Amino acid sequence: MFKNSANTVMRNYAKPPIKVSKKLGILGVPFAKGQGKTGVDLAPDFLRENGLLTMLSKCNVSISDYGNLKYGTHVTSEVNSLYKRIKNYSEFMACNKALIPRISEILNENDMFLILGGDHSIGFGSVAGHLMHTPNLSLVWVDAHADLNLHSTSYSGNIHGMPVSLLLKELRKYWLQADLYQFAPKW
Repeated sequence: MFKNSANTVMRNYAKPPIKVSKKLGILGVPFAKGQGKTGVDLAPDFLRENGLLTMLSKCNVSISDYGNLKYGTHVTSEVNSLYKRIKNYSEFMACNKALIPRISEILNENDMFLILGGDHSIGFGSVAGHLMHTPNLSLVWVDAHADLNLHSTSYSGNIHGMPVSLLLKELRKYWLQADLYQFAPKW
């Protein structure tokens, strides 16, 4: 029992949490080309080397570390002229095209997944992969920015400010030339 500020006696009837072992799949995505700062690609290995897996294992989860995502660097022979203002568009697409099916595979083997990134641009592949596995997924995007920029509205050309715009069906018409329907959820 405890007293609140009004001197009313309150009881905590919450039961202690039941320990349930869950399976967690971890994948590193050391991608930094969605923005201009160096070093964010080092985060997955840095986190592993500095005790992240040990800390997570104390949370009663069984961990499968899938290492870092491997992907080719040239997925398109020519960047569409419509997206020429986006920096590193081909690398972005190569990374996310490899990430989307990988997320679905990890979720088939585990209850949850954790992506160790990289910059915000991998949010597209992370969420799209989860949507491929769980079509009725709800998403809460927590960030200092909405990441809703379009290729035509971005001042910087950094695609890390665009991943949510690629995911929303209401904005898909602005990304028609990206051929998202070939590898991302179809709305």
